[in-house]
Amino acid sequence: MRFNNRTIVITGAASGLGRAFAIALAQRGAELILIDSHSTQNIKAAVEALGGRVSCWLCDVANEAQVEQTTREILKSYAHVDGLLLSAGIHLPNELEKMPTQDWRRQIDVDLDGAFLLSRAFWPLMKQQNYGRVVLLTGASALFGDQFECAFATAKMGLLGLASCMSQEGAEYNIHVNTLCAQALTPMTSQHLASEVAPMFSMETPVAAATYLLSDEAPTGQHLLAAAGSVSRAFMTQSKPHYFQAADCTAEAISKAWPKLLETSAMIASKSGEDQIVRWAKSASKEHGVLLK
Repeated sequence: MRFNNRTIVITGAASGLGRAFAIALAQRGAELILIDSHSTQNIKAAVEALGGRVSCWLCDVANEAQVEQTTREILKSYAHVDGLLLSAGIHLPNELEKMPTQDWRRQIDVDLDGAFLLSRAFWPLMKQQNYGRVVLLTGASALFGDQFECAFATAKMGLLGLASCMSQEGAEYNIHVNTLCAQALTPMTSQHLASEVAPMFSMETPVAAATYLLSDEAPTGQHLLAAAGSVSRAFMTQSKPHYFQAADCTAEAISKAWPKLLETSAMIASKSGEDQIVRWAKSASKEHGVLLK
């Protein structure tokens, strides 16, 4: 799967998954536009050492003025932009009642608003060229919930709604938009993975999934989970509806019908983001020779 003659924007490219994505795509021939609020000189040198073409832009994706200026300059410099891999993110956990409003706003500004601003900026060009691939990075806490992750989970869950709507708007223009719930050992996650399971969460699975979602063969409107060798698809579902006649639809009737509403066909349902990480680890544990209960 090659990306020759493809130009891809990666945010959050200075470290972690963003850096890994950049290396992998450079190896497959993509020309890269790297955006980060921190220096990208190290990753730039690594890409160039591979013979890759790369430009770097210093930008806080939460700052609308900076995003507008940066994307305007990029659009002047490039005839086409084929993919957006929006992996810029921060992590500000806290108990709900102790969460400072400024931390809440910053989390939303970076993870959700940043993705919106970048997508909006490049959307007209993608429509004009009748081609685009957009990948938004979400997280297990968004899909399943976790203690002390209200801000992070809210921002990341918002990306699922954004991607679902963008995929419908972009369908007639061959713009495919998906989310990727990735878990890997990075500076952001290193404090949250137990030492015995951390090695299972290498970059290979998220990188492979992101590469696929940026390719010509990518689906659209999908939400993938990728970690520790496991790749799956998340989707919203519902139980079989229990119909109430208007005169009979009361709170008491719903309470009585609740056991039936809980009935579902066989599905895998994680109780939390942490529970999902444990599932990933258990799936990979045999290969890595680790016994997990």
